[in-house]
Amino acid sequence: MWRRLLLSIGICAVAVPALAADRFYCAADDASIKFSIDSGFSDGAGHKLNHFRGLMVGKSPLIPEDFRKLPLESTQLTQYWAYAGEVRLAVAAFNGNGDNAASAELVIVASGKEDGTPMPGSYVLTISTPDGAKPAKLNGRLTCNAK
Repeated sequence: MWRRLLLSIGICAVAVPALAADRFYCAADDASIKFSIDSGFSDGAGHKLNHFRGLMVGKSPLIPEDFRKLPLESTQLTQYWAYAGEVRLAVAAFNGNGDNAASAELVIVASGKEDGTPMPGSYVLTISTPDGAKPAKLNGRLTCNAK
């Protein structure tokens, strides 16, 4: 009897759910840009971001030279969301200071099932230059996978 009780307690102690990280990999490759992003979110309350990295390569002539090859890292994330098969990320990069700064903002939205099947989505890349010209907007399709 004691043996069964101790065994049951041991099994229950081990069966506590682990705080595994949900990982998302997103990629796009079209006439405007090529990018890949890998991000991780905790499975606990709040789904805190615990990992983010990527690379964007600009192909469009609307993308300034300084943003043609842009490493992406967590310090550039301005917004992020991952819940129930939906991922939303906003990344901002700047070149210069103050009024002389150019900026690139990449917004990613994808949704689907978290069962390993690809999740379709879209991106919008907005490029602003310090010369006051109208910002260039590039958009396209992307695919994300939950791991």
